[in-house]
Amino acid sequence: MDVREQVVAVMRGVGFDAGELADDRRLAEDLDIDSTELVEIVVALEQHFGIGIDAEAEGGFTVFGDLVECVGRLLSAGSTVRG
Repeated sequence: MDVREQVVAVMRGVGFDAGELADDRRLAEDLDIDSTELVEIVVALEQHFGIGIDAEAEGGFTVFGDLVECVGRLLSAGSTVRG
């Protein structure tokens, strides 16, 4: 399972349908994710992948693909980044 598939699996675990999770889907406008839900998603991703996501990066997430890119980048770097 690649990173994107795992991120989709995590998102399904917090209530999203895999079919709505295209990389260009806007988190707020298309997926109706507010700041509280985004924090929940980030925590779920951190727990699933064993990574730390920078708090500033959270504000930079605009589309679903941003989440996938961030997780992939952190996993590739092999390090944990926390803000």
